[in-house]
Formats: sequence, structure tokens, C-alpha cells
Amino acid sequence: MPLGVVGAGLATSISVAVGVLLMFLYFHRLERFVEFHSALMRPRALNWRRILAVGLPPGAEFGFMFLFMGVIYWTISGFGAEAQAGFGIGSRVMQAIFLPAMAIAFATAPVAGQNMGAGKFDRVRLTFRTAVVMLSCLMLVLTVLCQIRPDLPIAIFSDEPAVLAAGADFLRIISYNFVANGLVFTCSGMFQAMGNTLPSLLISGSRVISFVLPAIWLSTQPWFEIHHLWYVSVLSLTLQAILAWALLAREMKIRLQ
Repeated sequence: MPLGVVGAGLATSISVAVGVLLMFLYFHRLERFVEFHSALMRPRALNWRRILAVGLPPGAEFGFMFLFMGVIYWTISGFGAEAQAGFGIGSRVMQAIFLPAMAIAFATAPVAGQNMGAGKFDRVRLTFRTAVVMLSCLMLVLTVLCQIRPDLPIAIFSDEPAVLAAGADFLRIISYNFVANGLVFTCSGMFQAMGNTLPSLLISGSRVISFVLPAIWLSTQPWFEIHHLWYVSVLSLTLQAILAWALLAREMKIRLQ
């Protein structure tokens, strides 16, 4: 008996559980450089506090992402299943497009962090500038491709005209903020490198004001169309990138002295 969506969720949970089990067996039996010592498993309040101070804000950012996605699906629910399917496919395509950019952004944090710890502040600044240039160029190319033929990646997953049109429209409009998204990724990595991730949380939280509230208000207007929501998203992420740049400049001015 097919389980449908429930089966997909169950398969995901099983695969994660198997992966965790295999990883435990690997470390327990094969790993020679990393070992478990029960004496080291006792809680240490100072270390916990330092870890949570750095790790909790980025974790909370995923909570904001859940909120944004939930608001979008709720807002566009009145446009039918085709619009929701088009957005779903388009958002997954966008995530795939972001993978090269995220690889660069994630590499920024350890490289800048190592130089930060070594006191090589000129290298920290150089790492940031290099990452921004690389990400901006990459995102600009992807933006052009999405402007020319946004329907091509959507057509891989659906051939229904309504779904194809909704997904292509989403990808074409949302690609305007690809460069801004790359800047936000880079700034987030730099905040991690400098050991202060609270600004990243504030930056993500700012979209509650710049995106969530306008989206809810738009959904109550009789003239509301789905593409209005994508333009609000572009504007809100542009504001988020500006805020990220300003907060990072302030942080670097304080710490890189």
C-alpha cells in the first residue's frame, strides 16, 4: 500500500537514523584519532555557554526560515495547488542554485576564523573581500541565466503549464536578489569567524518586519497577486543585505583593531 507523503517522511527519518548508527559504529570501531571518554562527557558550564553563544543564533535562523516558508505557503494558498507546486519546485531549484554560493560562504568562516585567531586581521579583511567578489560574480551569472530561461529548470520536474508558469515567474523575479543573498551568506560566515553570531540572528529577524508583516497585509488586499509577494521578498532581502553589510562593518571596526 503506497504511503505517499507519509512514506517520504518515514523514509527520511529511517535514513537519518541509519546514518547516525553507522557514524557511531565508525567512530567506535574504526576511528583512531577521535575517541569517546566518559570523563569528558560531564557538562562544563563555561564551555556550554560559549558553544551556545555561538551556535544558538544560527540555529534560530532556521526557525525564521521555517516561519518565512510557512507564511509564504499560507499567503499563496488561495491561488490553488498549481501556484503552490510552482513555488515549491522553484524554491527547491533556487536552493540547488545556491549550493555553489553556500560552499564559498561556508568556507569563508573557517578561513577567516583561523586568521582571526592568529591575529592576521589584514587576511580576515582580504578573505571577506575575496568571498564577496567571488559570490557576487557567481550570483550575477546565475541571475542572468534565470532571467533568460527560468522555465528550463522548472520543466525538469513538471510539464503542467500552470505549474511551469508559476515556477518560472517565481524564479525570474526572485533571481533579482541572488547577489544580495550571496552577500548575506558571506556576512553570516564572517560573523561566525569573529565569534559573534548574534548580528546574524538580528539580520534574519529583521525580515519579520520587512517581509512577514507586508506579506500578511498584502494577502488581505483584493488586488493582491502572487508576483507581488515575490517583489516584496526581493525588497526585504535587499534591505537585509544592507543591514548585514552595516553590522559587519561595525563588527570589523571593533574587532579588527
